[in-house]
Amino acid sequence: MQIPTQAEIEDKLRGEDLNTWLDLWHTEQGPAKPDALKLIAAAIPSQVGQGLRVLDVGCGPGDAGRAVHSRFPHGRVDFVDRNEFFVALCSAVNRRDGVGGRTWARDLSKPDWRRDMASDYDVVVAVNTMHWLSLPGAAKLCLDIFQSLRSGGVFMLMEPATTEPPFAPGFQTWQKQQPSQHRYEDWRRFWSRVNALVGYDYGFLGDPDDQDCIGDALTVMQWVGLLTDAGFKLTDILLRDAEKAVVACVKP
Repeated sequence: MQIPTQAEIEDKLRGEDLNTWLDLWHTEQGPAKPDALKLIAAAIPSQVGQGLRVLDVGCGPGDAGRAVHSRFPHGRVDFVDRNEFFVALCSAVNRRDGVGGRTWARDLSKPDWRRDMASDYDVVVAVNTMHWLSLPGAAKLCLDIFQSLRSGGVFMLMEPATTEPPFAPGFQTWQKQQPSQHRYEDWRRFWSRVNALVGYDYGFLGDPDDQDCIGDALTVMQWVGLLTDAGFKLTDILLRDAEKAVVACVKP
């Protein structure tokens, strides 16, 4: 079965309630994500009136980029994701909400995914993107993002993170006592609706088939190490909770 094109999916979405799709996505992503996105937008060290150039990498439906746009409404936000459905939904919501910028369907593991894109973005955000890649793939993507930013530009990263070995037993005991952020039935409901709409099985109803993907195997400091190896400086950990970390850094 052939993957439908972005144009074909956008045509199918014209008869859909976009808010219903966004609600399904937000439910699948869990209740803690909106506050994390607000933090990412709030921590960007720029004046609200500035017309920032922003890139949302692995954008999904675009909630991270639009969170930044809500604080910087005069900015331009570009979006890129490998999944044609996400790109089509993101484009449709952006047009409706007046979010200026372009949206591309690109495989982030390919060396040419940045073709036709700027190399002087003020801000790049990547939310729950890199853990789908292998460790070498994530390291290469950090380098690509470094090259996409202007000097002084900011990279905001949010990813699942585990704990350093000395602290892992106690952390995991505490973690099990925290409210669950994700339910498999919400994941399945979202992708079942996607597959039914577009007539294509994306294969996301179970665990990822790629055994090389990072998943939640890296500690916070290992994520910081990837950023440091790519050349970033002034790294800060803005958030660490039971499942994820938000890390901010600057290109010198």
